[in-house]
Amino acid sequence: MNCTNRGKLKFFISLFLLCGLTVYPVFCQEAQEKKKESDEKEIKYSSSTSFSLLLTSGNKKDFNFSFDTEQNLHFYKNRLNLKGNIIFTQSNGKKKSGIYYSHLKYDRKINSRTYLLGLLRIERNKSAGYNFRFAASAGVGYTLLKKKKVEIAVEGAVGWSSENDVQKIPGQPTGDENFTEETTVSNSFVSSIYSAKLVYDITPSARLTQEEVLFLNMGHLNEYRLNSYSSISASISRYFALKTSLQINYDSHPVAGYKNIDLFLISSLVIKI
Repeated sequence: MNCTNRGKLKFFISLFLLCGLTVYPVFCQEAQEKKKESDEKEIKYSSSTSFSLLLTSGNKKDFNFSFDTEQNLHFYKNRLNLKGNIIFTQSNGKKKSGIYYSHLKYDRKINSRTYLLGLLRIERNKSAGYNFRFAASAGVGYTLLKKKKVEIAVEGAVGWSSENDVQKIPGQPTGDENFTEETTVSNSFVSSIYSAKLVYDITPSARLTQEEVLFLNMGHLNEYRLNSYSSISASISRYFALKTSLQINYDSHPVAGYKNIDLFLISSLVIKI
């Protein structure tokens, strides 16, 4: 083979390699985009439900029960999140407290980090003085950090709230200092809600979750509620985990006659799907 033919062969080999190096990444990128689009269109469902129970019998009969469930449905760029929580306590046949919370949240993905959201919330806690609290809000969320082990997201929404409270007003119609009069008060106002959530995988089987939620009355900004949720869970199998959670609720202006701080420490068995 003469030098001219060798030169042509080298030229064609170099041109082939150059084309391969140029075209291959394009094909890979297209394949990744198609896979990502396929994953987004796929319907995904996940569920996590926690149970906690304490029953004592003998000189005193107590029954304490908590139930917490979270259901997630992903389809295309949408996500539905349903959450419910119940804390119930009874002593010697008498109900001591019944605390109920539920929300339905809809997310619409805008890009890899930003999403729109709509939120409906319902609460009931007569031991803290309110028969019900209802709120409907719309806003935006943003994922500040998303890595293999850690995720941080923030959300903000504005909407409308309605409350029905039972206030305890001190009175002395008969000279009794312990006498209190109960009165029902209803109120509606423009509200906003802001939250920040951290999820950190300590190990492949252990997870730390920290969430802060701020609820504001837009007409009276000094009236706010701050809820803090902390939990550590450890998987014992694919479908079961143990979880210890701490919840602290602070109300700057509690219902008249009630305290402004509630604290709950709960250990639970978690069932995952």
